[in-house]
Amino acid sequence: MGPAPSSHWPPRAGVGWELLAAANRGSARRRRRRAAALPLSGPRRWLVTMVKLAAKCILAGDPAVGKTALAQIFRTDGAHFQKNYTLTTGVDLVVKTVPVPDTGDSVELFIFDSAGKELFSEMLDKLWESPNVLCLVYDVTSEQSFTNCSKWLEKARSQIPGTSLPGVLVGNKTDLAGRRAVDSAQAQAWALGQGLECFETSVKELENCEAPFRCLAKQFHHLYREKVEVFHALL
Repeated sequence: MGPAPSSHWPPRAGVGWELLAAANRGSARRRRRRAAALPLSGPRRWLVTMVKLAAKCILAGDPAVGKTALAQIFRTDGAHFQKNYTLTTGVDLVVKTVPVPDTGDSVELFIFDSAGKELFSEMLDKLWESPNVLCLVYDVTSEQSFTNCSKWLEKARSQIPGTSLPGVLVGNKTDLAGRRAVDSAQAQAWALGQGLECFETSVKELENCEAPFRCLAKQFHHLYREKVEVFHALL
């Protein structure tokens, strides 16, 4: 399936938490029907294929770090890059299906791109409700944007207290090497301590822009497979 167009908040009826829940419930029902039709002997789980999951992804970080450009380049496979910075107001929604390597499965990412100035707003609490994965972005030329990642991470994790939130840390604007203020090793060490995968990108040069989102899809799929294994172990 090709990329779906992004839409400004609020999205059309049915897109959001209700759609994510419905999509995953529908996928679960289809899996149960297929499993019920299989012979009772043998490991049924290996015969169930082509699962499509839906995941809510929070795109977080300071203003002007390149969050929106990163999401748009991912959505359009590099065909869209906005040279002039435009401040995101409210939330943009980007939707794209990501195949999971070495499986017949896929994850449809619903990427919520919110304004970077709204860290403490009530609106953000509602929009970020019940996330599945997190994409945390900073500007490698801005040490402050990296420092503020701690606040954004805390905010995101507060939406699902007591539950692990898979995620990635993305250092953008690597094309501005002469102005770098955040060392790669420093970012990797912090990400490791927070349980995040670490990436660096350049949306201007279209470098490595898909990798963070593909990693998120793989992380979410891995959690799904773990739950399936636990379920089958109880049968």
